[in-house]
Amino acid sequence: MKEAHLSAQDVSLRVGSQSILNHATFDLPLTGLTILRGHNGAGKTCVLRALLGILPHQSGTLLLLGHPPDVARHQCGYMPQKADQTAPMLPVISHMKACLNGAHWGFPFSSKTTRHHAEALLRDVDALPLAYRPLGCLSGGERQRIALAQALANNPKLLILDEPFAALDTQNHKALLQLFGQLYQQRRVNILITAHGPLETASLPLPVREVTLARGHIHG
Repeated sequence: MKEAHLSAQDVSLRVGSQSILNHATFDLPLTGLTILRGHNGAGKTCVLRALLGILPHQSGTLLLLGHPPDVARHQCGYMPQKADQTAPMLPVISHMKACLNGAHWGFPFSSKTTRHHAEALLRDVDALPLAYRPLGCLSGGERQRIALAQALANNPKLLILDEPFAALDTQNHKALLQLFGQLYQQRRVNILITAHGPLETASLPLPVREVTLARGHIHG
């Protein structure tokens, strides 16, 4: 598997009056699990959005997986910080099918094929028993698994997850970390997350790297 990388050459990223990256140059391997840290308000979410081409950077060259953001995002799965609150009484399987048909716009799957694909994704994140429960009735940890399954819909090379541990208790922290290891081993998918607080990663079966956004640069 070709090693995943994030590289920046003289990149500046501003949002309003806030300078998030200031002529930053770096080359970061993203193999395994990469944890992006930084104080509240440092702009970690903005960096993730810039990597996906959602938020334009003002200058320099930014490459993710060897491509500019608007190309690289088609090889990425994204899980935003706030979960989808649309149609909470629809069953999980309906949300998964809608996600899959959206990931293949113009060429919708047949209903049977879509259902099988949706069930396979739920199985990959140990959430198949939740398939026919209403999304709004799930716990925080269960919702994170569904959001992760949706992020896997386009078979990405890289998962980009914004604060996936927010509001999770210790048990769900551990379960989600174990799931990251499982996905890396079974799917060979790399994972980039933002996080606060300590994470018990020492026993995970994948490489782990921590980097920090501070003073206009990413250090690590």
